[in-house]
Amino acid sequence: MEKELAHYRCIANDGSGLYVIEYQHFRIVDVDSGVRHYPGARRLVTADDEPVGYIDGMTFEIIDTGELVRRHN
Repeated sequence: MEKELAHYRCIANDGSGLYVIEYQHFRIVDVDSGVRHYPGARRLVTADDEPVGYIDGMTFEIIDTGELVRRHN
């Protein structure tokens, strides 16, 4: 299962806006004491589902193009 953790409003080099969305995989296991959710790997993508890399707390890289985008608060 995958869950959206956050979405970040960003600005591209050309000044256009885009969103980077952070997802995390979860493994759901039914055990005697109840249902457990085990967090797994996280992934970042644009709203158009392009893979994104994490550079630092304010900067991301669109993997396919190498373009750096910055968070806009």
